[in-house]
Amino acid sequence: MIPLLYLTCEKHKGLLPEERELPEIFAGLGVLADVRVWDETDWRGYPNILIRTVWDYTAKEKLFLDKIAQAEADGATIIHSPEIVRWNIDKSYLVQLRRAGHDVVPTGLEVNFSPAVLAGYFEKYDTLIVKPRVGAGGKNTFKISKNSDAGALNPLLGSSVLVQPYIPEIANCGEHSFIFFNEQFSHAVLKKPGKGEFRVQEIHGGTVERYSPTAGEIAQAASVLKAAALNTVYARVDMVRRKTGLCLMELEILEPQLFFDFSDQAKTRFAQAVRQRIARHTLDLLPENWR
Repeated sequence: MIPLLYLTCEKHKGLLPEERELPEIFAGLGVLADVRVWDETDWRGYPNILIRTVWDYTAKEKLFLDKIAQAEADGATIIHSPEIVRWNIDKSYLVQLRRAGHDVVPTGLEVNFSPAVLAGYFEKYDTLIVKPRVGAGGKNTFKISKNSDAGALNPLLGSSVLVQPYIPEIANCGEHSFIFFNEQFSHAVLKKPGKGEFRVQEIHGGTVERYSPTAGEIAQAASVLKAAALNTVYARVDMVRRKTGLCLMELEILEPQLFFDFSDQAKTRFAQAVRQRIARHTLDLLPENWR
């Protein structure tokens, strides 16, 4: 059996309901998945490490990155690689992709944030979304208008943030998520915010439903993933439909929810993609006459 450290957070140490079958599926593929809480576990000694639902990593970002660096120094195969993690954890990649000509929601980067910098944005947009440059789950993400109380933004003072226009289509039409394994399309869902909300996450009252995309939509989502040139094992491309077409909201690679229950074979495709990556590394470590 190929050993695999399967990382989650303390809240989900029993795994999400949609992921509880995965250790058994991995076992059927010759992979022994050892499910552990990421910040309560010594990663050393594990040759293969899978980062999954580590949804509280932002509260211990330095520890998280230090553990990844140590695992890399030990020669472990990490899914995803430290390079991918460092790229995706910093949401300023949205600025990079937009500058490269891709359809991305307009995004400004503000270092050492103060509400005073929003005046320039309000010259273009009536309502803004302000969120952490490194963040997850919609935490400390704020919807702000010109007349809003700037005090609501106090948790972000002095930090690096992203500033975007509020996209009303999210409330009206929802956010489309395209899931890929080994950069091949698997399935899609449509996420909608709850009444009076702008965040689509289920913890904020959002809902999720199966979505059947067109070939053109799949191709557009795939093109964004390909443009990142990261060779991902799994990824979720979150897009919103605007008058000009689909527009990227976020490229979720580090620890995305993958909505396995919305596709019959998604769990198996995911496990096969992971096994393929770690098996390739394991083969590389074997002596030539053992291969």
